[in-house]
Amino acid sequence: MESIIPQLPSILVVLDEPFYQKSGRIFCTLNWWRFGDRLAAHFDKFTLFVPMSDGPCPDNAQLVEAKHLKICGRFFYRRIEEYYRRIWTQKKRLLATASEIFDEHELVILRTPSPVALLLARLAWKMDKPTIMFVAGNILTQTSYATGRSLKAKVARMFARRLRKMELAIARQSKMVAVWGAELLPIYRPVNPQTAIAAAPSLSQEHISDRSDTCIGSTVRIVRVARLLPSKGIEYLLKAVAELRRRGRDVKLDVAGGADEPIYKEELLALARDLKIGEQVKFHGQVEFGPVLFNLYRQADIHVLSSLGEGLPRCIVEGRAFGLPTVATNVGGIPTVVAHEKNGILVSPRNSEQIIEAVERIIDDPALRQRIIREGYRLSRLETAEFQAARLAGLMAKALKGEPLGKAANDLHLA
Repeated sequence: MESIIPQLPSILVVLDEPFYQKSGRIFCTLNWWRFGDRLAAHFDKFTLFVPMSDGPCPDNAQLVEAKHLKICGRFFYRRIEEYYRRIWTQKKRLLATASEIFDEHELVILRTPSPVALLLARLAWKMDKPTIMFVAGNILTQTSYATGRSLKAKVARMFARRLRKMELAIARQSKMVAVWGAELLPIYRPVNPQTAIAAAPSLSQEHISDRSDTCIGSTVRIVRVARLLPSKGIEYLLKAVAELRRRGRDVKLDVAGGADEPIYKEELLALARDLKIGEQVKFHGQVEFGPVLFNLYRQADIHVLSSLGEGLPRCIVEGRAFGLPTVATNVGGIPTVVAHEKNGILVSPRNSEQIIEAVERIIDDPALRQRIIREGYRLSRLETAEFQAARLAGLMAKALKGEPLGKAANDLHLA
């Protein structure tokens, strides 16, 4: 594909997702590289600069089968605290490696939240490399310890505030800031007027299915796709399922997602037992992006997101591309893509009763349900990786030329 930004053909993305190298192949447990590969198709050269390990590869890691991008490694860490423990011995080597790879590229993209972002942004500016920042979520609300009084929670919030200051410093000197959700616009646009809403879906046009209705069987299956973190609010969904069953609704719940925090998973399992819904809730663990996950969506009737904080969850696009009506909390970037009673139902976070009411409305009101499904299908065609990559590349082209971003900066469905 011909580059649409020929004046800056060499792009480097500083990404914090951990990658693993084994037998000459590269693996990752997360999915951003899929969107990155679609975005890379619009440039002559596109490289991810990532934490790379040649140690044991997690069982849930997926083979990276990128067609358009290259992956280069730096010293390995999985969490912020691990980065700060190792940076003191790795800083000199990191900067030397980064200098070499920066020299081969003409634009540096920094995806945040990331503890290494400001350090490498300063290196880029020193080398006269322009920067663009991708803000994948609100670090202040999406940390696992956004609430809580423990010392660990207080330290986590301290790190979150520090990362926010670093992000704002990068935003001030960047050519453009792309934020995953309208919630972030008031934070970054005053610092940098060239700020736009962006999304990074994994789903492609070819994955979109077609069904006109759900909730037509005797059992209603709810699906929740999320990493098992306290910020995902899964306990409120469990309580909603228990109450729905108490009211005579034959509902079952499938939860797909790896246990980033095993203690939280044990708490959820214990809660399901206490609520006497252990047999009606299945925790599938990490489910790879592909046929198994797609089958979970196809078997489901309603897609529920119970998060306490979010960026722009990829699972929203995935769920409605498989014909699922969406119930989601009104947090983070979710209202950017879910309009109440048009393409989903929005509920308050930490509110099981509102989840119950929304699920019952979808079950009992076929007209509302089918309208949400139809609108979801329409939007899903504008929310694929192909469309959003082309849209983002176009916005970057304008920003790098110094042109205003226009209406497309505020609307994910405008190219």
